[in-house]
Amino acid sequence: LTGASVSNGIVLMKNGMLTEESAQADPGYAAGQITELYQYLQERDTPFLFVEAPRKPDLSGSLMPEGTENYCNANADGLLALLEANGVPTLDLRGELTGTAEALEQYFYRTDHHWNAEGAFVAFQRIVERLGEEDICSNVTERENWEKHTLPNYFLGSHGRRVGIGFAGVEDFLYLTPKFDTQMSCTIADSEIYREGSFAEAALAMERITGKPDYYNSSPYDVHTGENYAHVQFRSETAPSEKKVLMIKDSFGLPVEGFLATAFREVETLDLRHLKDTTAVEMIENFRPDVVIVMYNPFVMEGECLQFGLDGE
Repeated sequence: LTGASVSNGIVLMKNGMLTEESAQADPGYAAGQITELYQYLQERDTPFLFVEAPRKPDLSGSLMPEGTENYCNANADGLLALLEANGVPTLDLRGELTGTAEALEQYFYRTDHHWNAEGAFVAFQRIVERLGEEDICSNVTERENWEKHTLPNYFLGSHGRRVGIGFAGVEDFLYLTPKFDTQMSCTIADSEIYREGSFAEAALAMERITGKPDYYNSSPYDVHTGENYAHVQFRSETAPSEKKVLMIKDSFGLPVEGFLATAFREVETLDLRHLKDTTAVEMIENFRPDVVIVMYNPFVMEGECLQFGLDGE
């Protein structure tokens, strides 16, 4: 009613989407940690890829109202420049997913900081392409082979919950399921969870989107896998590629990991914020993946997400 563009730390962008301010950060620590992991894997002849997941606002920052600051893209630019200077393979998804206001509105939720299933699916496609598996996986990576499901007015995202429905309103929630046959399993040992069957039965926690929406106490985004778990193991009998993939990720990886499990026979993911009594390096030694992916959004510049268990940590 007052026309305010900032409330409780949340910024109303010029296109009506919500984001938050972010301070300038030194990417040196993150670049050093990721480079050390890459070098460790190089010594073991294991391919590595760092994926920069996008975050609002748009790349140019033109949608931010006057008087607000968001350095997330500048911070990401600095990190990628350091990694590339160190020879680390990188994949920057921001240009395609947040390069324009139109792309941002297509691939991101208005009231949440996460991409939607369409944005996550593009990330899945680009990762498969970068791994050189697009030909063998073409059936599962074709968007036309997936069905879109929409739950009208079902979602109030993390930003929206901080400012309330009166400021943000609610929005539709969407998820994707394959039109092709899938047979897979999902194991989350530390939570005693095991699901098997089709993609919807194994990769999705459908109980998260049943009944009336609970805007403030639950998030339908958690339909992807269930929530942020320390260690998730996917096995797929119908995946076209026999490669073993290990992905270290934050919450942006939740929808992506399920998509990856339709392409690769064995996919395991780690969220280092929740991993206890072991390290990423120990998990890599046990799983012996064919490729390791680290996918983080630009807010990850320090902290436990970058503690891989290398010497000296």
